[in-house]
Amino acid sequence: MKQISQDTKLLPIARVLGRDFLVDVEHREFRDFDDPDNVIKMHSPTGRQIISEMQGTQWNSMGISTGRQKDLVV
Repeated sequence: MKQISQDTKLLPIARVLGRDFLVDVEHREFRDFDDPDNVIKMHSPTGRQIISEMQGTQWNSMGISTGRQKDLVV
């Protein structure tokens, strides 16, 4: 059985192919930001297309955290 960590994860968000994806490198998955249950494995044909689009082009990566942070300076 997989152990679930109680630590908050900070996943980058990449906009590729006109869609926003959470990039989970640890699990080698892209998750559609609007539908996080829609998981795309990085080694699948669609995942490889996303990676291909990310390479050699300019793309944005943003971070989002749902946890509370004290004394945060941005």
